[in-house]
Amino acid sequence: MAGMILLAADQLDRYVGKEWAMILDIRSRREYEKGHIKGAVNLPYDHLLERVCLPRDKIIVIYCERGAASMAEGKLLAENGYEVRSVIGGMHAYRGQHLVQENEA
Repeated sequence: MAGMILLAADQLDRYVGKEWAMILDIRSRREYEKGHIKGAVNLPYDHLLERVCLPRDKIIVIYCERGAASMAEGKLLAENGYEVRSVIGGMHAYRGQHLVQENEA
């Protein structure tokens, strides 16, 4: 069943590298390049509104800088039939082991 669930930032690592999940970073390209979650696909907020086709057979884990934009976009995706997890606090709150920094990319 499609819908959106809020996900604490410390739970994000459970989704990294899983073939049944797609991690979506909706920040700008520059923000993404400075640091992102390993394996995350960068699809900036303004492009997401263009109705890009996302896989419907995966859980979409969406994050932004602080969580507000990903919650709004997550709700929109859920309304369109996607199973979504929105990361509370976004990258600002993430302290997990899968952070890729600019000099590591």
